[in-house]
Amino acid sequence: MSLAQRIEDLSREIRNYPTPIARCDEQLTALLEERAGLRAHLEAQNEKPAGGCTPDAVWVNDGGPAA
Repeated sequence: MSLAQRIEDLSREIRNYPTPIARCDEQLTALLEERAGLRAHLEAQNEKPAGGCTPDAVWVNDGGPAA
């Protein structure tokens, strides 16, 4: 299963989560945290060029100042 598909599945589950929701509901919190982590991972993957370098690394290797 792809990350995008898992995020979509989690979003659907969160949208359909039964109400009322207690503040101490650990299951919903876990779903939200998992989705946030997957979104961050997917965004990190999308930021890297095909060569595997981050945008900063590409800039430094192309003559920009080193950190």
